[in-house]
Amino acid sequence: MRIGLSTAAFYGRYETEEAAAFIAGLPVACAEAFLQTPSEYTVDFANLVRGNLRGIPCTSVHPLGTSFENGMFSRSARQRQDAFDTFRRVLDAGQALGAGMYVYHGRHTPQLRALDFNMEANANVLTVMMDEARARGMVIAWENVFWCQLTTPQRVRQARAMLPDVRFTLDIKQAMKAGADPLEMARAMSGAILNVHICDWDEGGKLCLPGEGCFDFAALFDVLRASGCGGPVILEPYLALIKSDAALTASIEYIRRVCGR
Repeated sequence: MRIGLSTAAFYGRYETEEAAAFIAGLPVACAEAFLQTPSEYTVDFANLVRGNLRGIPCTSVHPLGTSFENGMFSRSARQRQDAFDTFRRVLDAGQALGAGMYVYHGRHTPQLRALDFNMEANANVLTVMMDEARARGMVIAWENVFWCQLTTPQRVRQARAMLPDVRFTLDIKQAMKAGADPLEMARAMSGAILNVHICDWDEGGKLCLPGEGCFDFAALFDVLRASGCGGPVILEPYLALIKSDAALTASIEYIRRVCGR
């Protein structure tokens, strides 16, 4: 498994292309590009980011899905069309980045709480998304997010029962925030995990850099290997968690050691 870092770690400090250039100097094997605004959903911008990564592969693209992914479920045909047009622009940018995955949040609520689960509606949207991604050599990696729909291992199992080809991004901090065991979430996704987002937290649930908290990453890697996951493991800390560049580098090195033990 390759250890990587998301450009989202620098949101508010660097613009996306600047974050890519900074990541190129860190001891990572891959990167995730968080495209944070519509002006970044272009092939030209993707080529800039790819160049700034200086050979570090971009394995996944993650847009600001809250700005348009709900629209793909709209009752309005025009809203759906506009939302899918935006989605296709992100895919085109992802293809230019060389990314094999689109990280998908899905329906969310502005109140940042879990929604009722309507897998039939999710399957209708995901089927179109998966076809569009496949045409560009990409895959949709549905991420568990505590304020969206994919929140529990049970919902993961329901999704897989209705849509056997569905694939996932496992986010361990989002599982924790949803009150789910991250390892149980990983087991529910077993055989279908393409991408992993990691952070860490203390006994009180306060987030921190991997290696600074209490989460058992060795156990996580055991479960991931048992599930056949060979995809990237992406550090996705919030900027406020990075006390210094040295602390971030130490965290990356820690995860590399645990993964390679």
